[in-house]
Amino acid sequence: METRTCPNCGHENLPRAIFCFKCGANIDERPVVRGIHPHRRHVEDAVQHAQEREDSLAPELVQHLREAKAKLPPPIEGTPVTCLRCGTLNRPLSSYCVGCGATLSIPDELAEMHLVPRASAHSDVGQVRDNNEDRVGLWARHGVVLAMVADGMGGAVAGEEASRLAVEAVQADFLGEARGSETLRDLSENEILEKLRCAVRRANRAVLSRVQEHPEMQGMGTTITLVFVRDNRVIVAHVGDSRAYLIDGCEGWINQITDDHSFVEALLTAGHITPEQAAVHPMRNVLYRALGQVEDVEADLYSRNLTECDRLILCSDGLTRHVSPAEIAKLAGQSDVPEDIAQSLIDLANQRGGEDNISAVVVLMERSTDIEPGEPPAPVLITDTQVGIYQAPLPDDLAQHDRPTEELSVDLSLDDDETE
Repeated sequence: METRTCPNCGHENLPRAIFCFKCGANIDERPVVRGIHPHRRHVEDAVQHAQEREDSLAPELVQHLREAKAKLPPPIEGTPVTCLRCGTLNRPLSSYCVGCGATLSIPDELAEMHLVPRASAHSDVGQVRDNNEDRVGLWARHGVVLAMVADGMGGAVAGEEASRLAVEAVQADFLGEARGSETLRDLSENEILEKLRCAVRRANRAVLSRVQEHPEMQGMGTTITLVFVRDNRVIVAHVGDSRAYLIDGCEGWINQITDDHSFVEALLTAGHITPEQAAVHPMRNVLYRALGQVEDVEADLYSRNLTECDRLILCSDGLTRHVSPAEIAKLAGQSDVPEDIAQSLIDLANQRGGEDNISAVVVLMERSTDIEPGEPPAPVLITDTQVGIYQAPLPDDLAQHDRPTEELSVDLSLDDDETE
């Protein structure tokens, strides 16, 4: 598989990439540094490499590397938010892109008519694993939020590579005006569904291509749960056993939007086993559908209405292994701060053993009101102030409830003339 080397940081990007996944630079332009410092990873890797070979390197070189590391800006707390217009990596608290100045928010004239999503993404290695095969992604532009969780499989390097490719492939399909990022507010729902479906297919092909190039990675794959949030609608594309939940902001009901593509889930759906048996079944993590398994994988597509105070939770099975849906709903209702919710979910899973990598993305919907002309637009993502959020009390024995939903029926056939 051909790659595109970033002239700024040297990262090998997927062929469709316009902006570097690692540093956000336009691959076709001369190197620039903007947003989050792009060289931190390289300096840290160089220092580690030097320390491991300190006896064979000049002492001056080792000292200079250590000094360079000491001068780096502090690391970013939380998952960066990638501007869908220019690819700049912004700090989680950003309301405006530091690279191009684009808003990551609803404009003033629309603020009172639209729900505003705020989001946070966290991933943790857990208490048992040595490496993290999970990846999370979070992107925004003009009030639209795109978020995903990918849980890699295939062991250490292979699992990490599969989930990384999935996140980068999605970014390559959405990021930049050449990929239509400026039209995301205007596309019809069917067009968004098609765009998500094609993004998942291309992510699958990216994983398969890497296996062809590196036979030692045979068997690697990844789940993908990808959501597109705009105004009062969320559209979900899903493959595997990572999950998307919708929690009613007023009543506290929790509804599992996605269905697991696991053999145990199929047995449970058919009534052959009980939920209690499914929770301890030895094949509960064996999937019949994931990226990297077959050439033509199809994503399940869902759509839901959103209301003020609703919470969307995306998570890998490292969370659901230890935390029940009722507990997810309870924790989500105890805070109006997305990053606090995500961290509390991960902390609880770790307290109960943390047997797998744990990832959680939280999207909280709020209505921005009482904005006077000339005031800055309401923030889309993580902010320090939370206004107008109703916290519904949740009983300790909260049971999972069904919530009225609707699903779109779309033609999932791939046109013969679809291009990469």
